Amino acid sequence: MIKYRLLGVIVWLSALCMGFTACDKKETENNNFAQAIAGTYNGKLLINDSDGGNAQIVITRVDDQHATLKMDESIEGIAVKIECRTEVTYSGNLYRVAGNTTFNMGTVDLPVAVNGTVDKSGKTSILIEVNDVPLMGRILVTFEGQK
Repeated sequence: MIKYRLLGVIVWLSALCMGFTACDKKETENNNFAQAIAGTYNGKLLINDSDGGNAQIVITRVDDQHATLKMDESIEGIAVKIECRTEVTYSGNLYRVAGNTTFNMGTVDLPVAVNGTVDKSGKTSILIEVNDVPLMGRILVTFEGQK
């Protein structure tokens, strides 16, 4: 009788340990948000609601919750090269990216804010806001694309 109780306790403890191990693995996989969105996205740009043509954005994983967003395009004859480290979060079936960087325009570094979403199918919408542009003020660049 004591052997059966001891065997029951061992089986129960084994099941408990396997349950904790399974939860840890799932939690780790679910927190690797940056890997889930890493890739090349092709799409279109809107610049202050005007057509900016085709464009490409590349997102690379830095760590589980951080990625680098890169865009190297020519927009209306101006070379636009932006590289921004972003924080990646997940909420409501959307991955969200947010970060700040600067854009060099000749002799001036302009502040840039990057915010956007990527859904599970790879559809993305990213807003790049360039502030304090000489003679223009603020420029809003919207990228709509697909992985």
